[in-house]
Amino acid sequence: MTRPSCAHSAFRRTSQTTRSRKPPEVSESFLTVTHPFHPLAGQRLRVLFERHYKSTGLGFCCEGGPLGSVMLPAGWTDRGVAPEPRALGYEQLVELAALMRALATHRGE
Repeated sequence: MTRPSCAHSAFRRTSQTTRSRKPPEVSESFLTVTHPFHPLAGQRLRVLFERHYKSTGLGFCCEGGPLGSVMLPAGWTDRGVAPEPRALGYEQLVELAALMRALATHRGE
């Protein structure tokens, strides 16, 4: 009598394979809140998971201590792209001067 072949047995994971695929707890599982007006600004938080949203891009769900879990856009963390320092151009300076004049006139100065 022949033994029936078990085709799916070749795809079973061993416990060692399962363990090796689990990501280790490393410093990348933490982030720092960099948004200056966030209540947790400057604090290091543990990342629970990350999610990509069509409208806002990458976001991180983190342990927020007394706030519970919090969802943070990548741009509010040290994992976001830092804004490039850039000098204002001539056009922006003209617009800024016009805005300042309009505000001064509106306030009666």
